[in-house]
Amino acid sequence: MQMVPKFCFPFDVEREPPSPAVQHFTFALTDLAGNRRFGFCRLRAGTQSCLCILSHLPWFEVFYKLLNTVGDLLAQDQVTEAEELLQNLFQQSLSGPQASVGLELGSGVTVSSGQGIPPPTRGNSKPLSCFVAPDSGRLPSIPENRNLTELVVAVTDENIVGLFAALLAERRVLLTASKLSTLTSCVHASCALLYPMRWEHVLIPTLPPHLLDYC
Repeated sequence: MQMVPKFCFPFDVEREPPSPAVQHFTFALTDLAGNRRFGFCRLRAGTQSCLCILSHLPWFEVFYKLLNTVGDLLAQDQVTEAEELLQNLFQQSLSGPQASVGLELGSGVTVSSGQGIPPPTRGNSKPLSCFVAPDSGRLPSIPENRNLTELVVAVTDENIVGLFAALLAERRVLLTASKLSTLTSCVHASCALLYPMRWEHVLIPTLPPHLLDYC
């Protein structure tokens, strides 16, 4: 846990020019057994704090949407509601592929789940958000997969083919970008394209300064 802030701010906060918008990006922590835990981050321009969720689930769209919901609640000083939302979600059983989860704000925060379609809003409850658990057992598609969408927008077709070939040959690959969100999206999209195989080697979507020796 001591390393998490270094990944949430993988740059010099004082020298980095302010970003014009909210950035979503991801880092990965790997244990000795090779298991990865992902850190999903939401960094708003001009702030000294970063919202971060740690999970073994590579559910990018789900956690980014959840971070936006929490960020909106905090921006409205609804701290209690944000904490209640996270607590309820933490106690929720793991949803299967394509299961939907709805978040509602009424007298308290309600988390409901269903299959296939979003659950309806009850009474005077205000819908906060709804998401569908992704199916990671297949190739990603556009526009449902935001990582792959970012990759095809940011990288030329020729370079995508070259990157894919390098990963198949288990080469060492270094990606750079001017935006954290674009960088981590392209890294994870490249790995997802290997399905049904997976990248088994070192994976560092975000490289903080203290890890530059890896280069």
